[in-house]
Amino acid sequence: MSLRVSRLLERLATRWEIVLVCPAGGETGDSNGVHLAAEINFPRLAQWMYVPSQYDIEPVVRTVAAAVEAHRPAATLLWGGMEYLRRRIPELPPSVSDRVDSMTLSAWRLLLHSHKGNTLRQRLAQFSYLARYEFSMRHASEAMVVVGEADAGVLRRFLRVKNVHVLPNGVEVSAPLEVARATRPTVMFTGVMNYQPNIDAVVYFADEIWEKIRTSIPDAVFQIVGRSPAPEVAALGSRPGIEVHADVESVRAFLTLAWLAVAPMRTGCGIKNKVLEAWAVGTPAVMTPIATNGLTHAPSDLLLTGEGQEMADMIVSLLRDESRRDALGTLARTTALNAFSWDAPAAALSALLEQVVRKPIPVPTAATLQS
Repeated sequence: MSLRVSRLLERLATRWEIVLVCPAGGETGDSNGVHLAAEINFPRLAQWMYVPSQYDIEPVVRTVAAAVEAHRPAATLLWGGMEYLRRRIPELPPSVSDRVDSMTLSAWRLLLHSHKGNTLRQRLAQFSYLARYEFSMRHASEAMVVVGEADAGVLRRFLRVKNVHVLPNGVEVSAPLEVARATRPTVMFTGVMNYQPNIDAVVYFADEIWEKIRTSIPDAVFQIVGRSPAPEVAALGSRPGIEVHADVESVRAFLTLAWLAVAPMRTGCGIKNKVLEAWAVGTPAVMTPIATNGLTHAPSDLLLTGEGQEMADMIVSLLRDESRRDALGTLARTTALNAFSWDAPAAALSALLEQVVRKPIPVPTAATLQS
């Protein structure tokens, strides 16, 4: 979320005067190089603030209402599931909601991989709540934005959201770092490692796929690189050929060492930034089919997909074929540079905001929003 918000606002700020209302204690506009007309904070009320059941919404409502009165904005861009503000603040101007991911889709995928009694009940309740919330908010904004077609499909077909737009994430492709691949065959997973879809992915890979690879290539190493590894992730570091690197200074630098990146996702939704980040440094990525969401602009040669034995065989083949890895790496970096700039989604988002300013729909009533 921080990555998407900062990159989009950085570009929107060249076309719009922006007043940012956000929780205190996070990253600021200045720290991300974003020029803002004003930044107004409300207290961080919970660790996670994606739906109103997770925190007290009243301080948020008061802060946003005061900001609207003081600055009289022409349009509102909503992140973090804050569509409920349309119901609480009649003066709120026409809005675009950047939902990023469909929470309903993410909760459904988690539910599919729940087998234990308490976990199953908890995730069933979570899925039910999130689906009801997203359905109730389907009329709250004039337009809704997500990063991938899978998310858009759930919103359109199952939740009956009409004006849905797909604006994928981008990736920064800077001057190439000096690439010196590791001497051992290295497969890498990157991400925030207390995030449940990432936990599920690395445990699945370690349990179901890694030993198949090690049988064929005994000196191969699987590196898990990212912030705040959960206990079950940290424990994987005790297995043969698996290393856990927590809170590293530069994930990008690690990715330049990897022979391959992997995204063995079974849960979650949205676009997988870990794939784009690998491509940006010329590292090919092998992924499960759901990890291709949001990558429709990529050449089919880069969408190296499989599960179970098929994924293991694909990785073994690529680890043994340096010339193919190099060719795919060159294609990956070119694709990241040419097809996944932040400029295109920012321009499309700006156009949506201009559209809702010109032709706002009536503000939904509370009864409509709760139907």
